[in-house]
Amino acid sequence: MRGRGNIAVLGLPIIIATCYLHGFALKYLTPDPDQYGIYWVRHDWLYAHIIAGAIALLLGPLQLWLGLNRRTGTPHRVMGVLYVLAVGVGASTAYYLAAHNDYGWVFGFGLGSMASAWILTTLLATIAICLRKVEQHREWIIRSYVVTFSFVVFRVLGAAFDMAQLGTMAERLTAASWLAWAGPLIITESIMQGRKIFVRQPRVAPVEEPAAFSAVPQPAAFDLQNRS
Repeated sequence: MRGRGNIAVLGLPIIIATCYLHGFALKYLTPDPDQYGIYWVRHDWLYAHIIAGAIALLLGPLQLWLGLNRRTGTPHRVMGVLYVLAVGVGASTAYYLAAHNDYGWVFGFGLGSMASAWILTTLLATIAICLRKVEQHREWIIRSYVVTFSFVVFRVLGAAFDMAQLGTMAERLTAASWLAWAGPLIITESIMQGRKIFVRQPRVAPVEEPAAFSAVPQPAAFDLQNRS
């Protein structure tokens, strides 16, 4: 039952990620300049970013499922290496795209911060497993995938802000660039740490310590003179 529950929970991100890739990201994987619009001048960077991000988006839930079910053999390790490489390429290209955006430095700083959180969480997850700290590795890889999934959240928030007609296009994108990763990461951290705070610890019966001064019977006197 636990395995089925994990499949149900982790399968949802795969479905959402697939819909996101099909509806928004894959349209840029074409040599047609009209599909890129203002991004055509840096389409090579965008192309690499989308490919790397797609790999990380789809591998993340599989890795989490294998780790939660203690299936940490060769497939888990190989996919883990691919995931880390995908994050490295995706974050590196994200820095370039953030520095060469068309909506101002605050928007670019939000994207750059998202890329930094992506690298940092993945790096700490990698270091933890290299040091065989499995529990810390699980927590940091969860944080890493939350940041990976923030690219989907960014698109959802952007569409919601567009429908609500909040501010200008630059203001909507800037707000989404910060909320997309900071909000989910704060929620995830609150859940993980809250479970540690409110979990019921098993009650251990107190161990009775021996008295500091115990009554020890004194040895009987041994008198050689009165002994016959």
